[in-house]
Amino acid sequence: MRIHKLTPIIVLLVVLAVITAILVRFRSVEAQQDRAARTPITAKATLQQTEVGGGINPSPGPETKLDTQTDLYLDADEVERRAREEQTTGATAAAAAVSPVPVSFKDVVLPLQGGIDHAVAGVATRNSGQGVIRLRGVPPGSQLLSAVLVWGEIAAPPAVAGYNVGFGRDCAVAANVVGAALPAAPQPCWNPAGQFFAYIANVTAQIAPGINGDYRISGLRSAIRDGRCPWGDGNCPPINNTLPLSEGASLIVFYANQCIPRKAQLYVNVGPQMFSGPHSVTHFTLPPIAGGLPNLKHSRIGADGQVGLSNCGLRAFTPLSDERTWIENPVVAANSVQIKGDVGGLNRDSDWNGYDGEPLNKLWDSHTDVFADSDFLAKGGGLNYRVRYLSQGDCVVWVVHILGVR
Repeated sequence: MRIHKLTPIIVLLVVLAVITAILVRFRSVEAQQDRAARTPITAKATLQQTEVGGGINPSPGPETKLDTQTDLYLDADEVERRAREEQTTGATAAAAAVSPVPVSFKDVVLPLQGGIDHAVAGVATRNSGQGVIRLRGVPPGSQLLSAVLVWGEIAAPPAVAGYNVGFGRDCAVAANVVGAALPAAPQPCWNPAGQFFAYIANVTAQIAPGINGDYRISGLRSAIRDGRCPWGDGNCPPINNTLPLSEGASLIVFYANQCIPRKAQLYVNVGPQMFSGPHSVTHFTLPPIAGGLPNLKHSRIGADGQVGLSNCGLRAFTPLSDERTWIENPVVAANSVQIKGDVGGLNRDSDWNGYDGEPLNKLWDSHTDVFADSDFLAKGGGLNYRVRYLSQGDCVVWVVHILGVR
């Protein structure tokens, strides 16, 4: 009888223990930020990896910080200078030769009409190795300047030297394009035998006359090609992390238009960099960011965003998927704006939900936001700007950042 009387008490104690464990695991964002602030900062922190995979770290990684120089700077004058050099010598401009971003302006008609801008679009390619990029939003009458294609995968090292893929307008014969490897990064928590590799190629010749359109990429390396979801679903097969794992691809187009101020600027930085906790990167900007322009436009391209693990990754798992993004002026402390994420974001959605593969197979993102005037970053000299991320365990890789000042 005494045992039966104790049973409810034992059950209550077990329930309280479970609730306590959950509260400890899913503590508030503010508490995680405070913990990160006390963690020693390193340029490239060692990240714990999940043994089974699934794209998450069991606990958020340590804070990481990085400083980088601009990989490509463009404005109307710079494009015209490079175009004249290429068209005169028949070779790529010397400035372009040292950049990892393989732009070319040899077919650009001069002078440019107006200023320059960019557009991005992407597609997720996990478990298929192919997909269609639907580029939209380039205004009518725009002049194509150059275009590059970037893609990423998790694979056993080393990187592929001269990565051949098919690319071109959908339903047309694809051209063979060759991608050059960017520096390797840690893999985003799928298979510890692999690394994350990104590749970039010039695809200007494959862009349609109107620029906007549907573009197909094919031939990406993928151990699985039947389009199955990356995660388990009930009694269906569990996670398969056999290498290589294709992540996604994005098209970046640079164009000129009369509606854009002649003094508009573009700063392009390439990674890749993996993080699963707080991460910030300061991009130095030379020439300096110009003041007096009405808009700042920022694009972020990267891998392995998701909202959950169960039910094919369609069941949201918070706070794991509660990533947040800030753009900041490192010189003027008050000039910090949360452009993405819960609580204070201008857009309350995450940068890293895998929306290029919505609803499945996720794991690739291409996002662009307009959020302030150029004085926001030009104050204090305009010599740098910072992108700051908060992840709470979702392993993410940013591959390209583009700042447009226009």
